[in-house]
Amino acid sequence: MKKAISLILSAAFLCSVFAACSDKSANGNTDDTSSQSNIELKITVDAHYASLDESSIKAYEKLCNAVLNYESEVKYNVSLSDDVNRLFYTSFPQYVLVDGIDFLDDNSGVKITYANDKETQESKLKEFNTDVSKIMNKCGYGKVSKDEYLLNVYSYIARNFTVDNSVTTVFDTVLQGKGMSSTLSGLFEYLLLQNDIKASHLINVDTTSIAKMISLADFKGQKYFFDVTSELEDNSGKALKYFAMDTKRAQTGSGFMFTDNSSPDEIDDDTYSKLSTSSSYKIENSKVTVDIKGADDFEFDLD
Repeated sequence: MKKAISLILSAAFLCSVFAACSDKSANGNTDDTSSQSNIELKITVDAHYASLDESSIKAYEKLCNAVLNYESEVKYNVSLSDDVNRLFYTSFPQYVLVDGIDFLDDNSGVKITYANDKETQESKLKEFNTDVSKIMNKCGYGKVSKDEYLLNVYSYIARNFTVDNSVTTVFDTVLQGKGMSSTLSGLFEYLLLQNDIKASHLINVDTTSIAKMISLADFKGQKYFFDVTSELEDNSGKALKYFAMDTKRAQTGSGFMFTDNSSPDEIDDDTYSKLSTSSSYKIENSKVTVDIKGADDFEFDLD
């Protein structure tokens, strides 16, 4: 008997998971040449799941590569499907190109059906890759430190994207320049993971409204929370009020969890707490100078 992998459940799950520098760099300098070359995008893994069994990660990568190549089936151990599906729907924005995934009759792998014909899918993938590459290049990918890249990505999204709760996937957020909180934070994480910066997605457990989602990422050797959507809505990326937050400042408490329902560790490093009252900032020679309301400027270096 054929077993079906529930895309309906996964889609509902993803809506909760994933539910501007314009042509300037994050420090305000126009950089028209930075978006010329496409980058070969990686198949990424949310850092929270990086410790999953290697066989699960390899099976996930095989599924992703099959989708990218418009293959109709892929062979892997279907007993790993829970882990594979979790990775597929949280770490691979291109999942939206898939219409259905079913176990093969002999349970040797899965059969894939697509939402578009091959030509249309290839066109959409090309557009997605080009748009992601433009952002990465404008944010200094391969040219600045990872810490500076992270800040540039954060500011780029806050300055260039808009909030639109009708856009519910990271893939469409990239193509349309707008999205809901979950997809904006998901894009932030995806862009960091492309540069080998550890990043994870957190879900707001408040189900009474379309709640904001936040990210957990490594910055200057420590883990901090980041809320790019609140930055966008509050000041369009001019300040850093929601950047590099500890648990208290982020007000995470028990209000946020990973997509497997586990809770993040407490973060008590409040090095950047003064940023909560920031009004503007600038970057010069990898040094950030932040204007703090009613106080002296706050400075920090980007390694």
